[in-house]
Order: sequence, then C-alpha cells, then structure tokens
Amino acid sequence: MLKILVTAFEPFGGLKKNPALDVMAKLQPGSFGNCRLFRVKLPVSGKAAEKKIAALISRYEPDLLVSLGLAAGETGLRVERFALNIQDYRIKDNAGYKPEGKKIDAEGPAAYFVSSDPCKLAAAARKAGVPAYVSNHAGAYVCNHLMYAAMRAITAGDLKTRFAFLHLPLTTEMALAQKNGGAASPSLPLALLVKAVTVVINAVEKEGR
Repeated sequence: MLKILVTAFEPFGGLKKNPALDVMAKLQPGSFGNCRLFRVKLPVSGKAAEKKIAALISRYEPDLLVSLGLAAGETGLRVERFALNIQDYRIKDNAGYKPEGKKIDAEGPAAYFVSSDPCKLAAAARKAGVPAYVSNHAGAYVCNHLMYAAMRAITAGDLKTRFAFLHLPLTTEMALAQKNGGAASPSLPLALLVKAVTVVINAVEKEGR
C-alpha cells in the first residue's frame, strides 16, 4: 500500500491562519487510490521542523512526501526545485530564531534537488486549471530549511521517497477577510488549491510507476 506523508506549517508572521493547513485538512485519501495518508502539522521553527521532518521520514519511510507552505503575494502554485544550505530569515520564526547567513549543515552540500520533477508537477496543475510555475529558489526561511532537512534525511537513508514542496498563495477566503482597507492580496479559492495539491500528489505518484 502506498504511503503518502503530507505536511503543512502552522500560522506565522502575524496571520491567524495558514492556507497550507486548510488545504491539508481537506485532502481526501480516496483521491489517491490504495494508500495510507498521513497528515502532520509542522511548527514554523527551523530547528524544530528540521528535527521533526527527519523523525517523520524515519518513522513512516513514505513513498511520497509533499510539504505545503505559504508564500503570501503569489498568484498561483509555486513548485520548488532546490533546497539551499542557508538560513537567512527575514523575520523571526515562531520560536524567536532569526539566523543571518548561516548554513543549515556546516558539512552538507550547498543544495539538494527535490526527488520529484517540478516541471511535470506544475504542468499537471496547469492542465487541471490551476496557475502554477516552477521556482528555483524557496527563499531562506523555514520552508527552505524544511526542504533541506527532508532531502538530507531521504538521501542519508537511501530512501526512494519522492519529495515535492509546494508554496501556496493566500486563499481567497483569507484575502476577503483582510481589513487593511487597501488592495486585496493575490489569492486563489481554497477549493482550487485543494484541487491543485490533489492533482500534484497524483502526479508525483505517477512518477514512481
């Protein structure tokens, strides 16, 4: 039976919600055939997320790992290609940690490629009617930190896990709830983001056939 692990971050940066959690909660196991779907909320703490993702990979040895994060201001789904060995946080994480220009792993490689094909995943999302593109830079905040830790654990364990990281925009529901009186933030409806992530997970699964 296929083992799928999906992770999503808690709210951060003053937001009360994170669309990644909302999307993860609405994923339906029946959409992925004969599988066991594990869903885990992660802290927005570089050090804690690094430890937790390594432990989850060791525990479940998933066939597929799809991690979801928020990139407010994006207009579509952003499929990440690289994880960089850098911590350079623009704001403090939820644990109050704010490294500047530090390596994640002093002895580790400069970068990891994800173990899925971002081009195919973005194309699958677009075919399903969801704006999507490939990104070569996940930033230097906790999302990138998680990506690097995940790929390091997959590589060190010599696992066949196919890993994808998806940055999501705000949901339209969140944008409509904003009370700043200015222009509305770029967003997509929650239902469309759920559709996008479902399609991408199935596309990752097809890569392993």
